Amino acid sequence: QLDHLMAKYCWMIFLNVILSYGMETSFFRFYHKEDKKVNVVSTTLVSLFWSSILFLCGALLFQKSIAHFLEVDKEYVNYAIWILALDALVILPFSKLRAEQKPIRYAVIKLFNVFVNMFLSLFFLIVLPDLAYSNPHGFWSTIFIKDYQVGYVFLSQLIASLFTFLVFIPNYITSSWFFDKELWKKMIKYGWPILFAGIAFGINEHFDKILLDKLLPEHIAKSEVGAYAACYKIGLFMVLYRTAYTLGIEPFFFSQAGNSNAPQTYATVTKYFVILGSLILLVVVVFADVIKFIMLRQPEYWEAMKIVPLIIIANFFLGIYTSLSVWYKLIDRTIIGAYISVVGALVTLVLNYLLIPKLVIWDRLLQQLQLMDP
Repeated sequence: QLDHLMAKYCWMIFLNVILSYGMETSFFRFYHKEDKKVNVVSTTLVSLFWSSILFLCGALLFQKSIAHFLEVDKEYVNYAIWILALDALVILPFSKLRAEQKPIRYAVIKLFNVFVNMFLSLFFLIVLPDLAYSNPHGFWSTIFIKDYQVGYVFLSQLIASLFTFLVFIPNYITSSWFFDKELWKKMIKYGWPILFAGIAFGINEHFDKILLDKLLPEHIAKSEVGAYAACYKIGLFMVLYRTAYTLGIEPFFFSQAGNSNAPQTYATVTKYFVILGSLILLVVVVFADVIKFIMLRQPEYWEAMKIVPLIIIANFFLGIYTSLSVWYKLIDRTIIGAYISVVGALVTLVLNYLLIPKLVIWDRLLQQLQLMDP
């Protein structure tokens, strides 16, 4: 049930992309291109701050309509809105750390966010119920809410996002809040195709869960989405590797753009990404049947294990694309990336729409025939 509900919140991925509206990539480009880096930082911060505040106010105003559209509790939507706003407010501080090549500080803050989220989730879901039931009239029972597991998951993430924002408060206090209108126009012109490319990327990466929920008959949708989302987690090894590579490689490529041997550097970096990625792919695919006993305790989810190699290979190719796509960013032709991404998203949507109902139903029929086979 939790996996099924969380699949609905794949919409948050698209809102994350919209709230950054290409400014992250624009920041890297102009940070290494402009002489007055302080102006780039301040202009980006002002832009992202006010757009996040406008989103927060507007989304809270229409949260009831959003909850009705998603068919979920309004309280969960409220959590999601605050999480999205807080995450948008730390886009620039995190990007600044990457541009300044401070990976240790970046990693520490990210790990802090993950640790707080994980600690609170474990406390709310495991420890708090025991404390409340052991002393029904004590303090813990007053803050414990029965059957509120999903709410506790979102609450944990909200508190983790709030702590991360508080860590970056000095960036807002020390900023000059100078807004260079002409620079902002150039950054928007450069970044708006990245917005569409990001939405297309979100479709390729996450829209599958939404379509599974919408295209399948209601009586099998929940189980299929749950099994799919659970087995998707085994692809986490390649997802983490590809994500780490993407986070580090974009500012690095921009910083190397002025060097005469930049093409050779890009080729070398890509080669080593492919070598290590191939090793991860091989290990995960070969040992998938062992990993499932560790990461998937529910045997009913194992029926979706066939998707694991596809998820691994898809993220591997996506990492390679990240390296190969640097050229249109360096020559300020980001519109080319938007075209490529939109075409890829259309292919994804069409194939999902045509194949999901047929393949899932055929798979169910085959499973029934196998059970009937003496």
